[in-house]
Amino acid sequence: TVVELPIGQHVASLAAGQVDAAYTLEPTGTVGRMNNTTRVLEAGVIARYILGDPMAPWHGGAAALTTEFIKKHPEVARKYIAAYARGIELVRSKPDQARTYLKGYTAIEGSLTNEVPLAAYMLYNEFKPSDIAYFQKFYDLFVEKGVFSQRIVVDNLIYKG
Repeated sequence: TVVELPIGQHVASLAAGQVDAAYTLEPTGTVGRMNNTTRVLEAGVIARYILGDPMAPWHGGAAALTTEFIKKHPEVARKYIAAYARGIELVRSKPDQARTYLKGYTAIEGSLTNEVPLAAYMLYNEFKPSDIAYFQKFYDLFVEKGVFSQRIVVDNLIYKG
């Protein structure tokens, strides 16, 4: 039986035997693994089962600016995007150094900063047509499930520079 639980209850519910398994997001899976109350059965669940390809990119989050903000403050928007690009490059080239910024700037603290998987960030100009197609497939699921009332075209949401 599938039940919905707030993400903050996943590890405790597993440890208490209230549920047998959970699909959760990071850092919850790592927290449970580190305190020996849970173990990871499979990673990449969205890519494998929703997108149909275990190697598909899945973007569980995004840096977003409104079109209005970009038009009203183009220089500030460019600076923000440049700073974000530097952050992506730091995660890619110096992940251990990037991990130090998790503490104090996110809810990820202590030894968890060395364990939690780092996201595979992409900048707007790195999206290939196949990436956009996977992104679209994920958004289309929300229409199928009634979360969105109409189809949202993902390509229209991606900054074009």
